[in-house]
Amino acid sequence: MDVLGLRGKVAVVTGGGGNIGTATVRLLGQLGANVLVADSNIESAENAAARIREDGADAVAVECDVRRPDDIERMVEVALERWTRLDVGVNIVGGGDGMGKSTLELTDEEWEASVETNLYSAVRCCRVFARVMLERNTAGSLVNIASPAGLRAAPAMVAYGASKAALINFTWTLAVELGPKGIRVNVVVPAFVPHPGMSWGGSEEEQAALARRAVPMGRVTKAEDVAGAIVAFASDLTSFSTGQMIVCDGGRLLTNPINTGTGDDPGAT
Repeated sequence: MDVLGLRGKVAVVTGGGGNIGTATVRLLGQLGANVLVADSNIESAENAAARIREDGADAVAVECDVRRPDDIERMVEVALERWTRLDVGVNIVGGGDGMGKSTLELTDEEWEASVETNLYSAVRCCRVFARVMLERNTAGSLVNIASPAGLRAAPAMVAYGASKAALINFTWTLAVELGPKGIRVNVVVPAFVPHPGMSWGGSEEEQAALARRAVPMGRVTKAEDVAGAIVAFASDLTSFSTGQMIVCDGGRLLTNPINTGTGDDPGAT
C-alpha cells in the first residue's frame, strides 16, 4: 500500500544538496517519488541525486540559484521535460548576512541579502510551482522552511528572523489563496541542525551538551527529523491540512528564549 501517496509523484527540492535537503530528497526517493535536486552547488546536488538513484528511484540534479528568476524557470522546465508534471515543491534554501549584529548595526545591503535569500526566493519558487500545478491540473503541495527566529524575538539575527517571520505569513496567505484550487501550502520550522565541518556554535560535544541542558527531548535536531516533517506535508497523510506548521526542535521553543542576544546560542536557530 502506498499510504503516503508519493509513488510516481514528482518533487522539486531547492537546497536539495545541503544537510536537510539531502535527507529530504533521499526520503522522498525511498517513498517512490521522482526528485529534482536543485542546489547552487551542482556537485552536492549530483551526489544527492546519485544516492536516490541507488535507492531505485529516478532523480536529476540541476544547478540553481533561487535568487535568479531565470534559474527557477529553467529548473522547473527540466522537471517537466523529464516527468511532465509537478506535485511537490519544497523550498529549503535559507541563510543570512549580518548574524551577530543588532538592528542599528545592520547595513541595508545585509538586510536586502537576508530578505532575498529567505523570503523572495521562496516567493518566486512558490509562484512558479503553483502556476505549473494549476496549468497541469495537479492537486499539489508546497512546503516552505522557516525558523524559530521567525516566531519570537531574535536578537543578533534580526534580519534573518524578520524574513523568516514574513515567510510564515506568506505561507498562510498563499494557503488561503490556493486552497480552493487544490494546492496545499505549509511550513516546517526546524531548530538549528549541526553538521560535520560546521565551525559556528561550538564542537559536536558542545552542541550535544547545550541540547541536554536546553532541549526537553535532550538532543540536537537531526536533518532526518526535519525531512520527516517535510515529507509528512508532501504526502497524502496531511491531505486536508494547509496553512499549518510543524516545529522540529524537541520542544525547545516552549521553554527558552531564542538566544541571549550575543549570537552564541545556535541550538534555537
